[in-house]
Amino acid sequence: MIWYLRVFGVFVLVFGIAVFRQNETQVERTWEVTNKPELVQKVLYDSFQPKSSRLPVIGESWETKIMGETVKCTTTSANTQGQTEFQISAEGFKHYQILKESYRVETIQNGVRIHGKWELETRPNTLSKLLFLFFSDADLDHIAQGKQKLF
Repeated sequence: MIWYLRVFGVFVLVFGIAVFRQNETQVERTWEVTNKPELVQKVLYDSFQPKSSRLPVIGESWETKIMGETVKCTTTSANTQGQTEFQISAEGFKHYQILKESYRVETIQNGVRIHGKWELETRPNTLSKLLFLFFSDADLDHIAQGKQKLF
């Protein structure tokens, strides 16, 4: 009987360490589309800010819904020298601290290659860390698949 308690104790210890050590995760994807770079950038921005008539400027903030929660998004970087790069940060999730989505759009022979990177950080409380351990990769995968389906 004591061996069962020891094994259970080791399991709880390892599980607790796994929960409290994980703070962030990321997913990277690359895909190609046959659109122009300007249209690709507009479609990606429209997925954050629907019905926008212009591209946001660096530092601009707006509210939108991501994963069913209303969050505050901010454009944190942009670059239009040969390649288009931009990053959008979303804050205000119930269990996630911040979601960063970075995109690099490069022109290829038949269209555009999009390099997407999604990063997610957890809130410091125990429930958020526990949910983050089990669902963070699935949430990032869901967001990445949604962006790929836009084209």
